[in-house]
Amino acid sequence: MRTTTARLFSLVLLIVGEALAISVAFDASTLPQQHAAAGYGWLGHAGAASKILFIWVVALLVALGPRLKQWSRHLQVAADGHSYHLWLSLQLIAYLLFFALTYLVFSTTTSRWEGPAIPFPLFWLAALVLVAVLWLSTIAPIKFCLRFAREEAITIGFACAIATLTWGFTLVTQGLWDPLSGATFDVATSVLQLFYADVVVDPQQRILGVGDFVVEIAAVCSGYEGIGLVLIFTGFYLTIFRQDFRFPQALLLLPLGVATIWLFNIFRIAALIGIGAEISPELALGGFHSMAGWISFVLVTACILLLAHSSALFSRSPQTLSAQPISFRMALLIPLVVMLSATLITSAMTITVDWWYPIRVVLTACALALLWRHYRSISFRVTWFAVAVGVLVFLLWLLLVPDDPAASPMIDQHLHEIPSGLLIAWLVVRTMGAVITVPLAEELAFRGYLFEWLGTGHSVNGRTHFPWLALAVSSILFGMLHSAWIAGLLAGVAYGLVRIYRNNIADAFVAHATTNGLLSVYILTTGSWSLW
Repeated sequence: MRTTTARLFSLVLLIVGEALAISVAFDASTLPQQHAAAGYGWLGHAGAASKILFIWVVALLVALGPRLKQWSRHLQVAADGHSYHLWLSLQLIAYLLFFALTYLVFSTTTSRWEGPAIPFPLFWLAALVLVAVLWLSTIAPIKFCLRFAREEAITIGFACAIATLTWGFTLVTQGLWDPLSGATFDVATSVLQLFYADVVVDPQQRILGVGDFVVEIAAVCSGYEGIGLVLIFTGFYLTIFRQDFRFPQALLLLPLGVATIWLFNIFRIAALIGIGAEISPELALGGFHSMAGWISFVLVTACILLLAHSSALFSRSPQTLSAQPISFRMALLIPLVVMLSATLITSAMTITVDWWYPIRVVLTACALALLWRHYRSISFRVTWFAVAVGVLVFLLWLLLVPDDPAASPMIDQHLHEIPSGLLIAWLVVRTMGAVITVPLAEELAFRGYLFEWLGTGHSVNGRTHFPWLALAVSSILFGMLHSAWIAGLLAGVAYGLVRIYRNNIADAFVAHATTNGLLSVYILTTGSWSLW
């Protein structure tokens, strides 16, 4: 079983590495300019296609729901007796062919080919399909893939529909961006005029501001991204849990969500201009501009889901807001939710240095303290194996995530502008957060909650079969949580293996805390502040 799992993760890393090699070596965005006349320009949409493929994968996994565990067991059985060496060799050969064809397509000499007409793009597509098919054949016999496709045809079709609708929504709404931007501009202007007498308005150029601080309300500021996210998320949620809701009444949540997120976007623009005029232009155009949209999306979707489950108009079994006992699984997840919520808020108030970071630490520590009785079954003790893995991840992080030579001096300058006492206090709290609250919150969620949900359902310290699905999902999500997602993915795999070794989440926490502790020491001694 362990051999099968190790093989599976090696193949996952293989396909990720192959995809990264292609993306790094070739820039698809240059194709329309280089080869539009030769018929290769359509390959420039490869980036959008990869995003749609990602949406399809996520939709498929969510739609499978509780059947994920069943299929994971079937996959383990099918892969145990599967001879993969031949398929792996063929896959690598196919990938080399695909890489060579990609080079030919991107080469400028291809568009000047004077011999017989060669449909390079068709060969390229065929090689891509061959790489994917052989990779699937390497994991398990092709008959397993056919069985999955046959038994989950409806689920696969649903995932395709979600991905197609997402793509279609993007195309359709492109023509609506400009008029929507105009409506957003007009309403935001009216909101500002309620509070300021010196509002600067230029409808032709879509310029809006107060006093000396003015911004352009471009099409991308119309709120269409938030509208699209709310529509997709809410529609997806209603479809997956359709048995819990009343239809067609539940469909009213879609326009309600659209109207709410649009109003939030208007107030976000007004607040941004107010912050820029009254407090700091850097704060308005920096942290607030980048994070306020995500805060709005989280708040709106949370309120929509709360309304969906609590209202008799939408829900078949309305849930009251009376206090419910917190289960062990929820206790594993809550600290991370608190930490991420605090991160969204403090990041919106950050320009260069996150001076509000102590709020994040205090709130997360309070959540951990209030829920600590749920963690008493976890054996917290230091093991040399966990420490050793933490050291290795620290070295790997330094190798994969270089210091930003432009950002670190800027952060260092801001740090030395405050009194030394406050600076020392901030650095102490920042280090405590990195070494204690962050590893605890993240490990309880990723190596605790996800392992409980996707594993066999035994207790955190109980004996289980190798939870390859839990390891894969937790590692991928852990990587996505970090800006350096490749390093985060590999770190997630390492911490997951540590957690599995003794079936104790505390070992993952020790490894994670060791990594962050060494990284904090390195940052404090070298001034590589961008690594924090």
